[in-house]
Amino acid sequence: MTALALLGGSPLRTRPFRAWPQFDQAELAALAEALDSRRWGGIHSGSQGEAFETELADYLQVPHAVVVANGTAGLMIALKALGVRPGDEVIVPAMTYLATATAVSLLGGVPVFVDTDPATHTITGSSLKAAISERTKVVVAVHLGGHPADMDSLGDVAGTYGIPIVEDCAQSLGATWNGTQTGSMGTIGVFSFASTKNISAGEGGAVVTHDDALAARIASLRDHGRPRGVAHHPELGWNLRLSEFQSAVLRVQLKRLEPHLAAKAKGAAFLASALSSLPGLTPVPATLDPRVTAHGRFSFAFTFDGEAFNDEANSISPGAFRAALRAEGIPVSTRDLIACPDEPIYADITNRDYSSSRTVSAEQARAACSTLVLLGQAAGSGLLLEGPKELADVVRAVEKIHENRHQLRQEQRRPARPLRLIRSLVKEYPQ
Repeated sequence: MTALALLGGSPLRTRPFRAWPQFDQAELAALAEALDSRRWGGIHSGSQGEAFETELADYLQVPHAVVVANGTAGLMIALKALGVRPGDEVIVPAMTYLATATAVSLLGGVPVFVDTDPATHTITGSSLKAAISERTKVVVAVHLGGHPADMDSLGDVAGTYGIPIVEDCAQSLGATWNGTQTGSMGTIGVFSFASTKNISAGEGGAVVTHDDALAARIASLRDHGRPRGVAHHPELGWNLRLSEFQSAVLRVQLKRLEPHLAAKAKGAAFLASALSSLPGLTPVPATLDPRVTAHGRFSFAFTFDGEAFNDEANSISPGAFRAALRAEGIPVSTRDLIACPDEPIYADITNRDYSSSRTVSAEQARAACSTLVLLGQAAGSGLLLEGPKELADVVRAVEKIHENRHQLRQEQRRPARPLRLIRSLVKEYPQ
């Protein structure tokens, strides 16, 4: 019987999958053009930044796009533009990247954590309604993993109570809900262009809106509180501008987006079909809502049921499974997920350098964090761009682990060793 690579055997796959992010001579030429211009910063007439704003707005079918330094900066600007002040409550999902919540805290606001739909890990109208108070100022809808949140139910509830929606689209550029781009349905949409995102310049972000007045204020807040075309500074803002080099790269990256989305959709469909037949693995979502007319596929996620996978009373932990999968040459995130209200910055009551938070419910979010396995860009890999021949190795690796599950089960019974093995694995196979 073949030994698992985690425990000293040979890995099933030794050649790498496609890298992420992708680039070629086109990005190099764009960087050279920006360098040669000798105007490397600022958003001015004829600049790369101005051109990218126009191209992104056209793609999203919104009238205004404002490029910023990163997605977190975009969230802060969006919230400030909507009037969030110290003590105001902003409703955010309990399951999201921490920046969704800390953007609220850095403005002195109070993040209010609400639970997520167990099928999609996004918030719904019912979770929003349960959290609304007289202090509620904004709700942030996160399209997690590239899967759009239920904008129908969110829009109904938010509209009834007059609460603006900020769409956190860090992981969902190119995703559509009923044919409409994420980021274009709420009051403001915020995007990230960090290294793992659907288009990337290492860092960067954008804030988009249909509202003319909001767009003007967003642009002002990005530039020291100085409106476009004005020499002076009527309000307090930040320097959160994007460089010309990043904008130049992003213009090329935007042209790659649709071909990449098409390839990732095929890759995800193959994996969903193949992995569904294996015990203990369930793709997220198990069935795609017909209103999701395009999935952003930032990641391919599935839940891992250690008891069903093991087929015995003793369960295999998701952490041990992820470590075993990575050791077999499959790029998977080995980082344990944690619900936002359980992050030390919010869970540790001795912290006093931020405003308080409030948790309405996080049961489903906590359950999801404890069972999720993430492939693709979430693990720093372009794996989803591959065809079935290459992706079959993912399935074969899972089958190998299942066939040798007794090895993992025995290893878990030995005190301390699994933690040491997983730590050494993370060093050997960095994310």
